[in-house]
Amino acid sequence: MKTENQLDEFDQKLIQLLKKDGRMSFTDIAAELNVAVSTVRNRYNKLKDDKILHILGWVDPTRTSYTVYNRLTIEVEPSSLVDKVADALVRIEEVSFLGITSGPTDIEINLLCRDNEHLLQVMRDKIHSIKGIHRTNSTVYYEVRKWASHEID
Repeated sequence: MKTENQLDEFDQKLIQLLKKDGRMSFTDIAAELNVAVSTVRNRYNKLKDDKILHILGWVDPTRTSYTVYNRLTIEVEPSSLVDKVADALVRIEEVSFLGITSGPTDIEINLLCRDNEHLLQVMRDKIHSIKGIHRTNSTVYYEVRKWASHEID
């Protein structure tokens, strides 16, 4: 029996096809999966309505003017400010990912910046000015070979 958010084999196949090509037509998906177009449309809509599936345009930042990709781990003190710090961080345009973490740090973010000068400005003016940020540790990625499910050619 399928629980509320458990994906069955059809859902998984549908999602895999859309991960390869988010613009794939329902007709092409139906042909690939050997089902009716209405089946694909209904399952797609259900996955979207249940907020399991999100279709979005993905831009490879290494092919844009944003050439500095940075991972930043953040310690928050007092720990009661973690949610407030996270809420402030998600509003920063250059933050492309935020996760509340376990271990020695409280939050991890990824930043996309035009260059090192822009990264320094974001760190100084936008991040270190947030009340509760105690310590940060920054890692610059020299080369990214895979973004989520997207392999870079």
